[in-house]
Amino acid sequence: MAARDPDPSTRSATLRSPALYLGALEVVEGERSRGRAWLSGTRLKSLAIPMLHWSLCHAPVALAMAQVRLMVGVMRLLYRRPRTPLRLACERLCRVAAQRGREHDPKWVYHQYLSNFTGVAENYFRLYREGIEAVLERVELPAAAVGMMHALLREHGGVVLAVPHNIASAFSGLALNHAFPLLVVAKNSSTIARTRVALDMFERMQVQVLMVRGGNAFELSRALFRVLGSGRVAAATLDNVDGSGTACSATLFGQPVGFARWAAKVAVRRGIPVVPAYFSSRGARIQVLFGEPILAAEVDTVVQRYIAFFERHILDDPASWAYLGDKRWQRVLREADAALDEAGSR
Repeated sequence: MAARDPDPSTRSATLRSPALYLGALEVVEGERSRGRAWLSGTRLKSLAIPMLHWSLCHAPVALAMAQVRLMVGVMRLLYRRPRTPLRLACERLCRVAAQRGREHDPKWVYHQYLSNFTGVAENYFRLYREGIEAVLERVELPAAAVGMMHALLREHGGVVLAVPHNIASAFSGLALNHAFPLLVVAKNSSTIARTRVALDMFERMQVQVLMVRGGNAFELSRALFRVLGSGRVAAATLDNVDGSGTACSATLFGQPVGFARWAAKVAVRRGIPVVPAYFSSRGARIQVLFGEPILAAEVDTVVQRYIAFFERHILDDPASWAYLGDKRWQRVLREADAALDEAGSR
């Protein structure tokens, strides 16, 4: 387990864990780290995740899963409200998908999305109770793709694995790490409690992580360059919306969206490939889909190519994409849907 904060009332703590690539991480809670409003998503996560983690460690499986099913049951009932944000996101994405030739029922996507969360929770409970071997078979890795990754590691000394925020992406790290040497690059939570939960989960999965929120930029870059020259795969979720002036503008769902350049920049400078992947869930069963290696001289070209891979698989399997519930992506989907209406009225 990660080291305990010696003073529970403090707003900062240094956490140590064998899962941390750099050994230790200082987490500082800002004024808004727990959310601005009592019913905000951030506030709810800051309360629910530590509670579920305690149940995971101490309560009988049936009781722990009952909490998950209760929350999911409430979300299922909310589908009856036409203006529920998640329902609207499903409807808008299904309209975008239909325009690209994929037909999905928004109601099915909504309920499958919730079933996928329940399935991943079941996998974590089984991991905690029975260990890695009990859940490895639930993640399907194509043998040809694993062979491709090993060949790329031998040739280039490192690979960047670009993934979107799938419901099963973090959990699947335990299977990826068994297939090839893996380091997860992740932005830790803004709260001490949730960061501690994440570290415990990475420990249980026996996966190392390089956490980047608030870290020294030079130290983190140096660590990443070192990793990518040592025969390891660095996996990073790269579908966060980036509104900064340094972002790369790429097209997704027909809309220009800003994305961070850092992973593609490191890959281009190192001369190593970026391999996109997508984690497709059907409840507790997960299939990892790999794309072709991307080797390009321009950072923006690399970003647009892995974003195009994300788009193709999100449109094929929207229920596996966790960011259906993200407010920034809901705004992008609203704009994409409005663009379809505008095009139809011409």
